[in-house]
Amino acid sequence: MRKGIFAALLLALALCLTACAGANETAEADSFTIRLACESEGVYQVFYTYYIGGEERGMGGVADLDGAALSADAPVEFPLLKEYFEDGDGLSAFSIDFSPYGEGDTVEMGTTAPLEFPVSWGGTYTVVLSGDRENGFTAELAS
Repeated sequence: MRKGIFAALLLALALCLTACAGANETAEADSFTIRLACESEGVYQVFYTYYIGGEERGMGGVADLDGAALSADAPVEFPLLKEYFEDGDGLSAFSIDFSPYGEGDTVEMGTTAPLEFPVSWGGTYTVVLSGDRENGFTAELAS
């Protein structure tokens, strides 16, 4: 009798894990992730604006939760969900720009030119932010 109950519990657990894995795959297909590696010194937070075909679709920001400066050694990641876009948006026309802020800044140190690259649902894309206030900032897709 106990073997039957144990087998039923194992089967239920296996079904639950399979269902959870399927749900995770679906969730990943409903978003893509930007991983931002900051090579610039003194950047504590970065605001971003993203576009489809040059038309703004949304904005957000990232920072280290401990209040430390951002770095290339500890990239920050943020997802962009399908619900943030309009029906029919072609992800091949995606672009994003970044505005870095220093510690305690209330005004951005600069803004990068929009970085245009095709994305797909479920993908992860690493962007490297570099530059400084005096010479300007650039964002490049890591290879």
